[in-house]
Amino acid sequence: MGFFTKDVDKDKWKNKYLELLNVQQQTADMSREKEELLCKAIIRLALAASGFNAQLDQYLHSIRHHLEKGIDSSTLKKDLEHFIDTLGGLNADNYKSSSDTGFLFDFLLRQYTDTQQQSALQALRNTNTSDNQEQLFNTLLAIINLDVPSAGLVEGIVNQIDIKIVSDQLLRLLEGIDIPIVFSQQAHAVKQELVAVNTAVPFVMLLDRSISLLLQIKQHNQLERQDIDKFLIHITEQLAELDQTVHGANEVALESELRRSKLDQSLSEQIEELQLTSNNATKLESLKEIINDRLIKITTEIQDYNQKESARRKKTQLQLEELTQKVKEMDAESKELKSKLERASAQAFRDALTGLPNRLAYEDRLHNEYARWKRYQMPLSMIIWDIDLFKQANDEFGHKYGDEVLRTISKKLSEHCRETDFISRFGGEEFTMLLPNTDKAMAVRLANQLRYVIEQTDFNYNGRQLRPITISCGVTEFMDDDTSETAFERADSALYKAKQQGRNQCCSD
Repeated sequence: MGFFTKDVDKDKWKNKYLELLNVQQQTADMSREKEELLCKAIIRLALAASGFNAQLDQYLHSIRHHLEKGIDSSTLKKDLEHFIDTLGGLNADNYKSSSDTGFLFDFLLRQYTDTQQQSALQALRNTNTSDNQEQLFNTLLAIINLDVPSAGLVEGIVNQIDIKIVSDQLLRLLEGIDIPIVFSQQAHAVKQELVAVNTAVPFVMLLDRSISLLLQIKQHNQLERQDIDKFLIHITEQLAELDQTVHGANEVALESELRRSKLDQSLSEQIEELQLTSNNATKLESLKEIINDRLIKITTEIQDYNQKESARRKKTQLQLEELTQKVKEMDAESKELKSKLERASAQAFRDALTGLPNRLAYEDRLHNEYARWKRYQMPLSMIIWDIDLFKQANDEFGHKYGDEVLRTISKKLSEHCRETDFISRFGGEEFTMLLPNTDKAMAVRLANQLRYVIEQTDFNYNGRQLRPITISCGVTEFMDDDTSETAFERADSALYKAKQQGRNQCCSD
């Protein structure tokens, strides 16, 4: 019959089918792009949050591992649930308090070997559940039977210890820890007093101030950790929401695939029935009626499919827009946290008084330079500087004058060293320098140039021109079997030699 041919009908439905496939492919491509963006953002956030807690790190690592291969909703959801449970179970303060109490009992059990005292201490340890530290300490005092009055106890302890050794150890402790910028002035004052301490009573007061400072720093760090914990909880909640959104989008895509498959099957069946009917038809009018009914049914199914697909596309688009917005928010929060961590890291590696890199920065740079030296065997030299008679000048003119001397010398050394040289404040009046691609002879020449610059610098205080300040140094070059420690020891010995020979000079090993 002329108005209907099998080939034309097949081409018509084939084109419609291909058009639907093209729309589906575009939607799938868009979903993949959004999924890749989501994976990258979550991986970056997981990396930024790593390192704060060992329990959480294993889940963060697992999340990153799965996302590097794409989103697996069931696996990701399981990881996130474990992560949330672990995060909710953390209580840093209680853990730290329990740990501190455990260390105290361990110490007392080692110190007091009397059987009765041991039994009482162990019994108290097993039954102690109170957070009242004063009550705990009173009970401990009763067990160990301390009859010495507290004032006499302190005086007796002070008389038995070497104040200089304890002061030096406290000073090393303060030099070695990361001091928040808000405590830099207070810490500097305590360091200066530790350097100048010479009597028992001031030492007791200074010891109290040192402990108070350390406790304040500890509390400050705990608050920062709590802020980070809150941020991690917030990120975890957002990750869970994102997982639900992605899971919902996947379900919608599966439903769409199922509906399209049903439509394809129905269209194929309708066309086959239509072909069979047309082949068996004997009257034109009845054939027209059959064809019209079939076409109406096919058209209705296609329209219904298109309406549902349109609604699905709108829903998916809304989900993707919501997903994109959440990813942007998380990315912004991640960048903010990264910026804060970078600022905190910069402060941790910088000496607050002089502005020079501190001992932590020196150790980090030394590690890198040492590895480079071992690999390429290019010369590497080290200089240790020490200000001559600094403590004497500090005692004579006061701490403010000493601070000004440290700042001035730091500035001069920084201005006159080479761009490739690394100078840091090692602690107190000591400075260290690392000189890449520099042999010992060249390092000695450079050291003497810097020493001369300091010698020619005018030092004024309260309008008075004071005697010149000089510095001495020890120089060494890394050798075949050196470690960073052996090289440092040689440079330190050379510095001692320079001091013994009259100061204001540079000696090499």
